[in-house]
Amino acid sequence: MKMSFFSFIILFVSSLFAPIAQAQTDNQATFEAYLKTVYDAYETGGYDKLMQHYAPTASEIGPDGRLISGLSTLKAAWDEMDKMLDAKPKFTYQLTSWRLVTPDVALITWDTEDEFQIQGQKIVGKHTASALLRKEKGKWLIEHDQLTPKMEFQIPGQQADLNAIKALGNEAYAAFGARDAARFAACYTEDVKFVDPFGNIIKGRAAFEQAHAELFKTMANLPEGKVEIAGMDIHFVNPDVAICQWTHKQTMTINGKAMTEETSLMNTCLRVDGKWLVAAMSLTPVRPIPGMAAPGH
Repeated sequence: MKMSFFSFIILFVSSLFAPIAQAQTDNQATFEAYLKTVYDAYETGGYDKLMQHYAPTASEIGPDGRLISGLSTLKAAWDEMDKMLDAKPKFTYQLTSWRLVTPDVALITWDTEDEFQIQGQKIVGKHTASALLRKEKGKWLIEHDQLTPKMEFQIPGQQADLNAIKALGNEAYAAFGARDAARFAACYTEDVKFVDPFGNIIKGRAAFEQAHAELFKTMANLPEGKVEIAGMDIHFVNPDVAICQWTHKQTMTINGKAMTEETSLMNTCLRVDGKWLVAAMSLTPVRPIPGMAAPGH
């Protein structure tokens, strides 16, 4: 059977890349097994056995950002930590990446969740860990490792803005519950744009206040009922603009019959003269799509 030149080239190139792909798979298995060996060493033999997997010149940056160099110094720091613990910590871990820098140098990363008992209190920490490994006489040793705590990053001052926007929402709900149109409208900008559940658009604070004053008259004899707020989400477009979305569920009893109305609200909030106000608002009744089951059913 004749083989074309093109087929020969494909076969030749495939034969070159096959060992590389296999090596990559082997590396993953190798380093997953290596991590297990390191953690098992601590579980079965404590720090004395763990030290066997570190190079004599090893260094470490701990979760507190402190750099410790030298195996003996590392051991002393570990022993000090051990004195604070009520029991041996528990670890769960998973390799997330691996890379051979050279045949004898590798970089690995993994996620770890650590559980400590200190003075009767359970402390759980999640970290991203990394290690630079060096192979010596066929054995991988840790030359450097680092534990970085996983923490939610917030823009400076953003928590104060989140609190201010939530306080604005609480004030709006309180004003609505009190049927106070002027107080309710004060939560909105002068040029607010409001889309009601029927698709009508109201522009401007004065018109917004008037519309709600009339609405509150029709609601005078209706019970306020029970209000539930779910799925509150606040997203900052920039430091002075935020998009707020949540679901409002209200249950009330009218003529002995319980009625529930669920509405999705979308607000655009602006910082105006240092104060957060609602600049745009839309109310959308939550309804199942015809012919489709409601979400969650």
